[in-house]
Amino acid sequence: MAKIEKESTEKHEGDITCLAYYNNQVFSGGADGKIKIWDNDLNLIKNVDAHEAYIYAMAINERNGKLYSSSCDGCVKFISPPYQQTEQLFCCEDAIQAMYCDGETLYTGDEKGVVTNWVDDKIKFKYNLVEEVKSLAAEKSLIYTVRDLDVVVSDMIAGKSGKYSNKAVLPGKSPLALVGPVIDDKRTFLAFADRTGKGLSFVKNLPQQKFENVWNLPDCHELIIQAICGDEKCLYSGGYDNKVKGWTNFDQSSPK
Repeated sequence: MAKIEKESTEKHEGDITCLAYYNNQVFSGGADGKIKIWDNDLNLIKNVDAHEAYIYAMAINERNGKLYSSSCDGCVKFISPPYQQTEQLFCCEDAIQAMYCDGETLYTGDEKGVVTNWVDDKIKFKYNLVEEVKSLAAEKSLIYTVRDLDVVVSDMIAGKSGKYSNKAVLPGKSPLALVGPVIDDKRTFLAFADRTGKGLSFVKNLPQQKFENVWNLPDCHELIIQAICGDEKCLYSGGYDNKVKGWTNFDQSSPK
């Protein structure tokens, strides 16, 4: 059984809704509209008044440390090192519930199913994927989106604004994450919650593998899974059951 090694003394006013990590710093976004920045020992470094309302999502540009945040106020903002003050990227009437950075490219997904591709903080393309985007990832020309029933993998058509084709539709539910070793700039696996929300599905992600199923873990949590993340060797899931679970042995028929 894992034990808690560090615990912060400062708190958000309400729930912590999202986390990000960069350069030995932890970023937490909360229902209070604030972003708190912590060191590795969870000592509070800085408190940023980012939004006037609930923060939905955060994404960080791993190349320059720029942190993007979205809120139910319809705004996406960003803050750059040394993280003194936020700037507004845009505001709209639709809630931006999911964001993802692939290198220096930002992707935002809204409640109407529109995924917007941003380069240098300017809109490059918009893709209307029809269904509300609750979780989002992207690699090369592929966009991965999910709501409550299906994970949809869409292939962006180069040079044609807003044009795409469906690459795969997989039964599943938010959240999703790309994990595993990187081969030719692509993560080797895609993980997501199953349709019950309490189990995990794990599929292959390399082009020649056609999203083949590797394993399923039904009911691995007692309540709905709310967060998934991972790296080259490990996958982590956390749910409303107040448990965080870790999985390894990616390429076997069942994980450890």
